[in-house]
Amino acid sequence: MEIEIAGHHFVLLPQKAVFWKEQKTLLIGDLHLGKITHFRKAGIAIPSVAQHYNFATLDTLVMTSNAERIIFLGDLFHHHYNSEWDSFALWRKKYPALKMVVVLGNHDILPMSLFNECNMCVEDHLVENGFLFTHHPLDVIDSTIFVFCGHIHPVFCLRSAIKQSIKLPCFVKDEQQMVLPSFGVFTGGYEMNAQVGRQIYVIAEDKVIRV
Repeated sequence: MEIEIAGHHFVLLPQKAVFWKEQKTLLIGDLHLGKITHFRKAGIAIPSVAQHYNFATLDTLVMTSNAERIIFLGDLFHHHYNSEWDSFALWRKKYPALKMVVVLGNHDILPMSLFNECNMCVEDHLVENGFLFTHHPLDVIDSTIFVFCGHIHPVFCLRSAIKQSIKLPCFVKDEQQMVLPSFGVFTGGYEMNAQVGRQIYVIAEDKVIRV
């Protein structure tokens, strides 16, 4: 699903990412690496194969988009250091020419030295071509800016006439802001409501559909 914002073209991808065509940049929100291992250490029986799914999906995105940069919109890593960071460091080495930027989220509490060792550029926020890339959605936005963000893990509930329903991850676009779905698995979701002027794009397996 390709949309145009302020003369730029963005492709909403079923892998829960956005590709900014003009800048050859992938936008990814709320990967939450380390969360699966964190849960498993606490005795919550999440299958370890789930963490490999995140990296396989990242590989697919990089290889199919020919991106030259990734902007992570916060919460790249879930909490304190665990072995999933080592897996990420190995994955990072596969793409030395790919620029990676981390916009810090509330869960990004790892030492800066770890990001530096992985050749990651770290920012509190990033402004480029009239777009603001940040972690938290904004309530008040300057009229000259369009915001891309994450944090709330948006999902939308589709309901049928026979009272069946399903919640699907979604992209939520308001007049000056788009919230990306959580990229990582086992991250939960916050149900979004339809509003006047709001556009919601749900992810249904391998398709992105406007509702």
